[in-house]
Amino acid sequence: MDSPHAQQPSSDGPARSLDSLPRMPDVGLLGSFGFTTQERLAFQRKLAEQTAPLVRGRVMHLPVYFPCTPEVAHEVLVTRAKSFEKSPGFRVLLHYLAGQGLFTSEGSLWRTQRKMMSTLFQPQPIQRYADTMREVAERAADRMKDGDSIDVAHETTRIAMSVVGKALFDVDTFDEADSLGAALTTALGWVNRNLGSPALVAHVLGMDAAGALADRTSGRVRTWFQDAQQKLEAPFMLPGVRDPALLSAVRLVDDRIQRMIDDRRKQGLTRQDLLTMLLTAKDPEGANEHMSDKQVRDEAVTLFVAGHETTATALAWSFYLLARNPALLEKARAEADAFGDGPITKWDPSKLEFCTRVFREAMRMYPPLMLLPRRTLEPVEVAGYQLPAKSLVFVSIYAQHYREDAYPDPEAFDPDRWLPEREALRHRTSYLPFSAGPRFCIGVHFAMLEGPIVLATLLRRWRFEIDASRKIEPDDFATLRPKGGVPAVVRAR
Repeated sequence: MDSPHAQQPSSDGPARSLDSLPRMPDVGLLGSFGFTTQERLAFQRKLAEQTAPLVRGRVMHLPVYFPCTPEVAHEVLVTRAKSFEKSPGFRVLLHYLAGQGLFTSEGSLWRTQRKMMSTLFQPQPIQRYADTMREVAERAADRMKDGDSIDVAHETTRIAMSVVGKALFDVDTFDEADSLGAALTTALGWVNRNLGSPALVAHVLGMDAAGALADRTSGRVRTWFQDAQQKLEAPFMLPGVRDPALLSAVRLVDDRIQRMIDDRRKQGLTRQDLLTMLLTAKDPEGANEHMSDKQVRDEAVTLFVAGHETTATALAWSFYLLARNPALLEKARAEADAFGDGPITKWDPSKLEFCTRVFREAMRMYPPLMLLPRRTLEPVEVAGYQLPAKSLVFVSIYAQHYREDAYPDPEAFDPDRWLPEREALRHRTSYLPFSAGPRFCIGVHFAMLEGPIVLATLLRRWRFEIDASRKIEPDDFATLRPKGGVPAVVRAR
């Protein structure tokens, strides 16, 4: 629902000069992007304090633009979305892991894939996975013993990976979660190390130069530059790209998924999992074409990574935040206890309403992704400023989530921010853990079903003693995982 403040900014008269934009101070040699997560978060906290609708920063010598208000973020992500593409740098970094999946693809390929997959992720089809979510959480609880020392973040990762493995592949990945999780952590760690690096900037500039030269030439020369541009989609020049650990991690994921694709074809594509649905999905435009195995692989990896990382991270932070707020912990536990001794067989928003608010607030305070990177496809006016083609624009999810005008006392953990009457007062683009607009995360219903179910299931079974005096910071990683995990001692209730 749009808030009463959802009016889009408009400009009267000619666009203002970019030179008049407020400039953000550098946080490191690379400009607006530090080498550590803490440096990046410090910069984004400064963004959250800005009153200007749009500010300017830099990456090395390149200007970058940051929408500060939810209204301008809405312009970039929603109303003018057709004038933007995903940042090429992110496509390069995720080339080996996500390929041409929904998160990275562009243009007609993205539109076709989005249409083919959107029906699979509507609320009603997703509801059937509620039992799987509860069963996996119960299984994790069964393995725990009174007095066990655990890392809650490790446990939520195993649970979320098992849930998405069962839903996506109809396989039991619980016992494989550690090896798969380690492989994905290795791959995402390499992404994080190269994020905003000079090598990545040079790589993208080379790709753009090859494309520009292809446009200005013809014949064999044009073909040569086109081939060069296509080859530069792969990050073969970035540091560590030939690291045996990275290659082994990607190969492990590839082999596992290809084996499952081969199994489905041998069995006649009769299963009801999402992988089979991807293999049998047809182009909705009437071409009657199926995805190639490579495209199915890219979509499956994208769903597998996104499907467990967001939920696992938000759940880990939920347990940590509740431990620091005992009254709220008891409220969440009471809601879980209201289901009685039997299993939670059906998710009902009215019965897990507070756990849902806890989960949403954890994602506000610690959004799995900090930034939504975009680049202009053409000259476009944003907040009254004319941005040239190929301008880099970064929508900071973290900054939007910490604006005091949207979230008073933003450092405080307050699940009641998500009461309907309070949420209705905010601009809808002030909350962006799942992005917004045409590229709104396709898995939002899956995550919002799973998070409260897992949280309630574990709270009902065990007490998790977490040192409330220990402040846990986000890790230096591609997503905002808790640094060092969330250590806890399991106690019987």
